[in-house]
Amino acid sequence: MGLFDNLEAKAAEIAEMTGLAVADVHAITNTFQANLTSSDGNPEQAIEATAAQHGLDTATVREIVSRAGGLESEVGDLVEHSVKPGGI
Repeated sequence: MGLFDNLEAKAAEIAEMTGLAVADVHAITNTFQANLTSSDGNPEQAIEATAAQHGLDTATVREIVSRAGGLESEVGDLVEHSVKPGGI
């Protein structure tokens, strides 16, 4: 299960732990995913953009991502899918 699957599956738990509404966790998750894609997989840019868009500090966005299992697997998946044949 990838990061975004975990975020969706654990939204209620994450919401309770962070003090956010479940709907907010879903919105933040969707924004983070879009920002991660548009930032060419740069997690710091995605975290900063998501925090700014939702009026949160970056620590809150990091906590949400961390509680879902972290970025390592998702960034690896993005890199794997973005490599073009013959590009390396």
